[in-house]
Amino acid sequence: MAQVMRKLGSVLYTAYLFNQYDIISTIGPVIVVGCVLAGVPDAKSFFHGVVWQELHLIAFEIQNQITGIEEDKLSKPTRPLVSGRLTVQTAQRIYLALIVLSLWNSAGHGVLVPSILHLISMVAYNEFGLSRYWALKSFIGSMGYVCYCWGMTVIFDHGRPLSRTSIIAVVLSGLIFTTTGHAQDFRDREGDAAIGRRTLAIILPQTFARWSLMALIFGWSAGLIYLWGPPAVVSALFLGLAAYTTVNFVRDYSEEADRVSYWWYNIWLIVAHMLPLFKRLTESRVQIDLSL
Repeated sequence: MAQVMRKLGSVLYTAYLFNQYDIISTIGPVIVVGCVLAGVPDAKSFFHGVVWQELHLIAFEIQNQITGIEEDKLSKPTRPLVSGRLTVQTAQRIYLALIVLSLWNSAGHGVLVPSILHLISMVAYNEFGLSRYWALKSFIGSMGYVCYCWGMTVIFDHGRPLSRTSIIAVVLSGLIFTTTGHAQDFRDREGDAAIGRRTLAIILPQTFARWSLMALIFGWSAGLIYLWGPPAVVSALFLGLAAYTTVNFVRDYSEEADRVSYWWYNIWLIVAHMLPLFKRLTESRVQIDLSL
């Protein structure tokens, strides 16, 4: 029994190492999207939603780390492949098994379409190497992000299709990631350069790349406030968070500082995904008034 528990613990820890950097950047925001658009789920739906996301996300990370071993040697040496915890051959077998499991699991939850779209974008990003091109990297990454939000919301909502508000919110999530997702690349410039990946953080002059990111984040912040209509206090706090996040990017260009700045970017992103809640609350009040 003790040996079984140790093996289980080792498997779970390896899974954690594969997506430890995704907790704040992907897992957290997607769970927030699901809760905001579908309501806080019951424990069973929450479990199914998280398992569904992990089947897809770990599959992506395994292949991404297989193709990015040289980069990880420089910037993420604790990951399972570069640390020797798993061989590439074993990781490849797990990757293929996870693809089959994710498709089977998705069919059972009625979210096969986002699962197939995720598979296509994952193969394009990793196997076909499109992540090496700055014009495609964030766009293809956003396709995966949209699929996570789509599937999680449907599962949290017990299989109901996305509402009009949910569709708008999920599409906007993809557009936000497409236009600002290169915030993650400033912290990995050395590793990206090592494998020949050309990101906006590398090819653009640093000053322009960072100040344009600031403009995009402020532009999105203002647009989301206008669209979702949060209270004035929430709007002010959201704009303040955008300011703090972007000032960090333009103040210090070191990769160490960029890691901190990227953390704050993800906090901004999580709050951005909370804003549709105010639209849903408004719609609920209107429906109550009409029923009266």
